[in-house]
Amino acid sequence: MSSLLLFNSCQSQEKGIKKSERIEIFEQVWNNVNEHFYDSSFNGIDWNKQHLEYKTKIENCSNTDSFFCLLNKMLFELNSSHCGVGLLYGLDKAVSPYIFSNSEIGIDIRIIENQMVVTKVLKNSSADIANIKTGFVIEKINNLTIVDIEKLVKYKPPFNNRNRKFHLTSEALRHIYGQSETKVDIVFLDENNKPHKTLLTRAERQNGLSLGGGMPLAYLQSESYIVSENIGYLTFNAFNPSDLEHVLHNLGKVNNSKGLIIDLRGNDGGSIEGMKLLLGRFVSERKKYGTYINRNEQNEDFIEPIGSKYQGKIALLVDEMSISGAENMAGIIQYFKIGKIIGNQTPGQMLWGNGYLINDSIALAIPIYKFEYPNGFNPENNGITPDIEMKLLREDLLKGKDTQLETAIDYLNEN
Repeated sequence: MSSLLLFNSCQSQEKGIKKSERIEIFEQVWNNVNEHFYDSSFNGIDWNKQHLEYKTKIENCSNTDSFFCLLNKMLFELNSSHCGVGLLYGLDKAVSPYIFSNSEIGIDIRIIENQMVVTKVLKNSSADIANIKTGFVIEKINNLTIVDIEKLVKYKPPFNNRNRKFHLTSEALRHIYGQSETKVDIVFLDENNKPHKTLLTRAERQNGLSLGGGMPLAYLQSESYIVSENIGYLTFNAFNPSDLEHVLHNLGKVNNSKGLIIDLRGNDGGSIEGMKLLLGRFVSERKKYGTYINRNEQNEDFIEPIGSKYQGKIALLVDEMSISGAENMAGIIQYFKIGKIIGNQTPGQMLWGNGYLINDSIALAIPIYKFEYPNGFNPENNGITPDIEMKLLREDLLKGKDTQLETAIDYLNEN
């Protein structure tokens, strides 16, 4: 269910690919999908017809850029998440900036009423030192407005408004994050809508982890603390078994709290096994949580109890930046009534993707399983609808209020 291999629909490279090589790559991509795509009906697409149509287009395409555009256009007609092809060297421009960018200025944003609104500022970061606050609007990033940034977005399936907002936000974040010690020119509006211009230096993030397979270093982060009246707070940006000990250690620090908030806003998904290791702390018996289905098989999967079950109430925060494994965890907690889901409906990027190397420089991602809960619900495209829907508003953020977090605290304080 990894969301790590998500490619832009067009990718440029310094050295062109010859026409004969393009045809060979096209055939490998088409055949891999033909063999491994989870649905034998290809979501209603005539895959043989696609071969004829796109082979002709690729034979006539003039350059490498149009070649990758055509390849991804063909793949995106399947309207499935976790599907795309691209150059390994360009992965940093396609994967999550939360996970793979090595430097930051210390802010997070969300698109609220078509504005890039600051939702979080890290203490002592360059943004904090520049006096940027939550609720401020980022007007320009290196002279790019939100209109300019939207023109750069390569929207990918599933094609719904929540996923469009995910990709627009991700593109904006790619311009905010960047390389260590580089500068980013920010124009922001304060609480009075007065514009300010500042030049911020991106600070290097620590403890990058190699995931192999040509991927950039991953910066997996987690933290926990008591947020209010013996209510614990746990957040982390991805499920990965090699880093889950850090997450579980942080869970242990708040394990005796009367209530627990798990904040998956901005969580990029990742390992199914990692998700199950965490969920095992919230069940007291073995539970079938769903079935992974492809054209050849159906595999039931289970959560096994691990250690002492957490005894308090649970609230889990999600939004349009919670994808893949984060959506699955939210859906499982909701299905078993382990806790309440609070926030915004998730995008519905919920297939099990697998990566294939076409050659030493090109990788392909294909969804090889779909997923269904025991009640038959498939989160792909549907996303997870919160039990308590709560939007972030700029006027609340300007007052320092995270209404989604506060709603979770209120729920956990109820008798």
